[in-house]
Amino acid sequence: MFSTNEKLLKTMHYNVMFTDPKNLFPQQVMNAISGWLETNYMNKVAGLAVNNKKNWIFVMVEGYDEKTFESLKQLQLNTPDSPTVLVVKSPVEHGILSYLSLPLNGLVSLDFLKNHSHHVMDAIMKNGVFLETSLHRDLSIAIENKKSYTTPIKRFILNEKKITIPLNERDRQVLQLLLDGLSNSEIATKLHFARSTISSIISALLKKMKANDRTDATVKAIRFGWVDAIR
Repeated sequence: MFSTNEKLLKTMHYNVMFTDPKNLFPQQVMNAISGWLETNYMNKVAGLAVNNKKNWIFVMVEGYDEKTFESLKQLQLNTPDSPTVLVVKSPVEHGILSYLSLPLNGLVSLDFLKNHSHHVMDAIMKNGVFLETSLHRDLSIAIENKKSYTTPIKRFILNEKKITIPLNERDRQVLQLLLDGLSNSEIATKLHFARSTISSIISALLKKMKANDRTDATVKAIRFGWVDAIR
């Protein structure tokens, strides 16, 4: 959780608040940001996404935790019209992306802000949001993982390269059909074998996998990581 240690820089047209528990914001960076805002206002740049917002908030955090998240959430509820930029003490870790569920206008590391404050401010003013370039890949992966997690699994496909015990081709064929949910009769028809032959193959397969029954065999195949999920 961040403390209430705040620094307020006032210009003619803007109030810029820096919430900085450990005084990590360099004075030159704070001056550069407030100076950029005032220069931008005086130049009256047209078509900017947040040009009419007169109060800005920069919050310094060292990483992600629930208390800080809730404090930041409350801060934004109390100042809904103020663009909020989260600044992370370097290096930025993957977990910091959890803050993006809040309506932030920026997420950058302190090192990046030190070297590119004008670039960050320009992007936020024009587009309404800025995410440090190094986080783009992590965010894309997180979105894809979230999409995969919420998409139903259509089928489990046995991956021969992932199997960790000796299984012959017939074992693998039968295990795949068990994963597909086929009964012994359906497997016999599919493979053109007698039902008794399929029962014998399954019995031998269960022993190799140390499984109690066919259901246990499919569960173990999934748990052991032998399958690829098709969504």
